Amino acid sequence: MKIVDVKIQVIKRDIPVPSGIGLRHEGVSFMESLAEVPIVRILTDEGIEGNGFISLTASGVATGQYLSSLKSLLVGESPLDRERLWHKLWSISRLLHLPQPALGAIDVALWDIGGKVANLPIYQLLGAYREKVRAYASTMQLTSADAYVEQALQWKEKGYTAMKLHVEGIPERDLVVCRAVRKAVGDDMTLMHDPVGLYDHGQALRVGRELEELNFYWYEEPLPDTDIHGLIQLSNALDIPIAGLEDLPGNFYTAAEYITSGALDIIRGDVLLKGGITSLKKMAALAEAFGVKCEIHLSLSPVMNAANLHVACSIKNCDFYESFVPEEVFNFGVKEDIEIDKQGYAHVPKAPGLGMEVDWDYINKHTIATI
Repeated sequence: MKIVDVKIQVIKRDIPVPSGIGLRHEGVSFMESLAEVPIVRILTDEGIEGNGFISLTASGVATGQYLSSLKSLLVGESPLDRERLWHKLWSISRLLHLPQPALGAIDVALWDIGGKVANLPIYQLLGAYREKVRAYASTMQLTSADAYVEQALQWKEKGYTAMKLHVEGIPERDLVVCRAVRKAVGDDMTLMHDPVGLYDHGQALRVGRELEELNFYWYEEPLPDTDIHGLIQLSNALDIPIAGLEDLPGNFYTAAEYITSGALDIIRGDVLLKGGITSLKKMAALAEAFGVKCEIHLSLSPVMNAANLHVACSIKNCDFYESFVPEEVFNFGVKEDIEIDKQGYAHVPKAPGLGMEVDWDYINKHTIATI
């Protein structure tokens, strides 16, 4: 089997934005970065196709053009040589400034092909550990404590047993939110806190101590991932586990230093930002060797989130599946998204490959460029 073509379709979608959501930081709109989505289609001489999506890009067309420039590195290769192709692309990433999401989308598409060839879902191809993972509702940044409480109760009623609060990054306001949500949901719901790296050292310590009193499960990116010195100090000072590393380049290579230095208690990664299934699986194995959790970050599209779920179901040291809410904002391009059951679990797709049926009618209708 050989790769005969790599096609890129860029879609632009209309995103439903519920009221009460804060979407800007330093004047930059988070939602605008999700509108244009390049889709990687790797075609083979046996008629089997693999797909990968790239959400979170300033310009989907520009990213698509960059992806197209990698075509010559893939055509003629066996799509089953995933390990070799990952290293081939990684080895030139310095020279070509290959963005991690490009590598991630290509690698996921290759795994999609591999599963279809083997007639197995990817999690079984990786080595299955389970078939479902506990999900947590991951909020967007909201505009008031009341809005967080309303969402927390809504998602708890739906069946979620855990929730992560993406907050404003202003400690006094953030703690008002944390207190209000804990009071509203009671002690039986697992809560996480994520200020997206916006605190300074003193703020991070102060908030962390109160999160411990409120029995929060983890404290995510209290400082920028680049502040390894501050993270070491914070991890030593607090009992609550510190999670991070989702946004820093370097894949599992970078993770090694953060684990061995004690900068983080939980490593974060996903198939989009960490170079695909191949790289994420390596990161999880590295973390497991040190007794560290590898909690998988969302990838902002159903196809890539399914890839994350396949990895989560193939490893032991991941407790959660991250489900960004409201769900309708991030459900696009597939016939059926991953559903969370009434007990709060995400069930891995069982069909071969990724197990997600792409809605090509939707894709073609919203296509703005074919490259």
